[in-house]
Amino acid sequence: MKILLKTKLIISFLAVIMICGLISTVVGMQLIGTGIISQAQDKVKNDLNSAREIYREEEENLKNVVRFTVLRFFMKDAVLDNDIETLKKELDRIRRAESLDVLTLTDKTGQVIVRCRNPLVSGDNQAEDELVGRVLSEGGVAAGTVIVPREELIKEGADLAEQAYIKFIHTPKAKLTHQTEQTSGMMIKAAAPIVGPDGSVLGVLYGGNLLTRNYKIVDKVKETVYQGVKYKGKDIGTATIFQGDLRISTNVEGEDGRRAIGTRVSEEVYEQVLVKG
Repeated sequence: MKILLKTKLIISFLAVIMICGLISTVVGMQLIGTGIISQAQDKVKNDLNSAREIYREEEENLKNVVRFTVLRFFMKDAVLDNDIETLKKELDRIRRAESLDVLTLTDKTGQVIVRCRNPLVSGDNQAEDELVGRVLSEGGVAAGTVIVPREELIKEGADLAEQAYIKFIHTPKAKLTHQTEQTSGMMIKAAAPIVGPDGSVLGVLYGGNLLTRNYKIVDKVKETVYQGVKYKGKDIGTATIFQGDLRISTNVEGEDGRRAIGTRVSEEVYEQVLVKG
């Protein structure tokens, strides 16, 4: 049976069109897939930048509170006159007004002379503290996120040590560990010098907020980035602050509906984020 030339041409054109269409479809799907992945990556980057900015803002606010407090009219005179009662009264008023967990004053050697939250404990030396030591040796204001051992938390307030204590909760796919509890706490901290009339350092004031079980930052990140949007009754996004691989502040919910404090990140995420960076 002979096929007419016209029919052959039509079949050939159809074949070319189908092949081109198939190629276009495959390429189109790849482009769409690449576009979706690119959009998702951009979204993650923007979310991380927003979260980072909120965290930095919290650190900057604390830094400003400490920096401006050392410039208050009563500070220099009270330190020079060793007026401990005035220092206790005024500094504790500021600590409460600014909602600080810690506000402590040392002399020029780093020895604590006023500890607002726990006024009965003083006389210990904080010169070995990273931020206090930096201010004593270099001057200026220092701030950052630090890990505070349990014994130091107890000095600042036994309730802070209790707040920082976390019992590990078994978490599937988490990295194997023999550790069962976390006793140290993560804190945003700032320190500034009290400078005398001759420019010498008279002492150091440091303040801090414990991040463990403090939900201000993670809830602000969630509200700012995800704006409370839910899908099928569940939040589309959450925020967590980790100490190592341990959740110390989060709005991720556990099976009981409470915040999943004490759970841990999966080993895969641990390796990718904490080890490889």
